[in-house]
Amino acid sequence: MSYSTHVKYKTKDVRLTIENEKHLIIDDTKETIDLEFIYGVSVTDSELTLYVLWKQPVIETGSTRPAETQWERKTMSYQVTDENQEWINKLRKLTLPEHQATRVVAFVNPSSGRRGADTAWKNVVRPMLLQAGFIDSHLTVVMTESGGKTIQQAQQVAHELTQDTVLVVMGGDGTVHEVLNGLLSQPLPSRPTRVGVVPVGSGNAFAMGLGIDGVEHAVLRIIKGQTQNCGWMNVRLGQSLIQGSGWENEINYRPNDMKLFIVMSWGFHAQIVSKSRYLKYFMGNRRFSLVAMALLTFLQQYEGELVLKGAVSYNKEHHQFDKQSETIVVNDKFTYFVISKQPSLEKGFTIAPFASPLDDQMDIILLRNANANQLTEASMQAFQGGKHVDLDKVDYFKAKEVLLRVKDKTEICLDGEIHDLPSNGIVHLKGSNEPAFAVFV
Repeated sequence: MSYSTHVKYKTKDVRLTIENEKHLIIDDTKETIDLEFIYGVSVTDSELTLYVLWKQPVIETGSTRPAETQWERKTMSYQVTDENQEWINKLRKLTLPEHQATRVVAFVNPSSGRRGADTAWKNVVRPMLLQAGFIDSHLTVVMTESGGKTIQQAQQVAHELTQDTVLVVMGGDGTVHEVLNGLLSQPLPSRPTRVGVVPVGSGNAFAMGLGIDGVEHAVLRIIKGQTQNCGWMNVRLGQSLIQGSGWENEINYRPNDMKLFIVMSWGFHAQIVSKSRYLKYFMGNRRFSLVAMALLTFLQQYEGELVLKGAVSYNKEHHQFDKQSETIVVNDKFTYFVISKQPSLEKGFTIAPFASPLDDQMDIILLRNANANQLTEASMQAFQGGKHVDLDKVDYFKAKEVLLRVKDKTEICLDGEIHDLPSNGIVHLKGSNEPAFAVFV
């Protein structure tokens, strides 16, 4: 079914056609626009203005890492009369939900990534929201503070939430971690709180897991308004001095637990994060490759005991997970140990190809007693769409509960932050997707 109307562009007559409620066809140029990418429709003084987001062609660089997507915002204007109003109303209904009652609280991390979050808010996010019909007086900015204060800021905002509130997180994975931990530590409205993530950090795995490809794309998702409940990992740290079996039932836990939304790692991956954190503002993401090469030269193994509950194993022959769940116990020396909620931890590096941030399962990727060549091969295959999971040396599981006990004092990575564990230290994780918050999809 199609709906057409005639407007003027300068002095020329133009026919605009809505085709199958999915596309806008501009007859004079034969241009077709997906309605999904129209983020604003306004009429002022007999002038119709359409705000459209265009995805620029990707230029291949030959690198294992895909090129960054470039977006362009375009404005298209036409002269209209009252006779066009019914068609304009139809276009609005198909492209935009009502936003006049929506209140936005944006957590903006001025230190994140290349320190461009504040500029992105002023030059991209706020203008796009206003063009989509959000009210300027309903937009509030919270500039995040370091030293754990972001969690406190999010807790304060959580007390004031209404069902009309949208939280926007502008930063990297660390900012997402702090804001969501602050949010989920407080009583929430009966309906899941809507959260939009705008990737402006040095690590944007959470946004990538949702298929968000840049700042403009993230704002487009917020404007379009479609949401889905999100999952996370509850994590508790502790220690068990019980020798032999049964240690998982005798754990002395630390008082404070937290929620993870990206990754828990140990061994090689955690050491990359630990050793590269001081190079963050000098080298950006290039620091990871430099540190990884150094660690490969002096590759270490990390001994521990692992219990996976409600677990399924990846079947390399059939390229899917077995249906029968079980408890799996692994006592060994681990080279690479990652538990992820996200398919990719950096762009192009698909470490857990079947992971989803929207369910209650955790994806576990292991290499045990691997040498430098085997670890390098697995890493290269991860850059080929996650093909490493088919290698004999790689173990891949999904589980709803995980317990790890390390033999020696060590460091672990929790959503990009390094934490110390003592000998016989415990990491206890449980997957969850309670309807506490929803993300834009």
